[in-house]
Amino acid sequence: MKELTLVEINAVSGAGFIKDGLSSLGSWLGNAGYNLVSSTLSINIPFFGNISLADFLPGLGSTVGSAIGATIGGTIEAGLAKIPFIGGTINKILGN
Repeated sequence: MKELTLVEINAVSGAGFIKDGLSSLGSWLGNAGYNLVSSTLSINIPFFGNISLADFLPGLGSTVGSAIGATIGGTIEAGLAKIPFIGGTINKILGN
């Protein structure tokens, strides 16, 4: 039987709905903010033309926002799970 690496464990472990929700919200907010900012971050280079950050890293805002949201959601879920006497029940409800 194969031992799972940390990346594989995180890929198959179930995240709670708070972490999933904040990850989705962060992805949406990150993408919206990145679309506002990335259009202003372009440089006109001779012989190459106009080079924009959005051309090289199109999904950067979504990825960063999702990671920040998942981190915040995971922290909230971990804090709720540590509540004495009811933390185990909350942890099961959240799907962790």
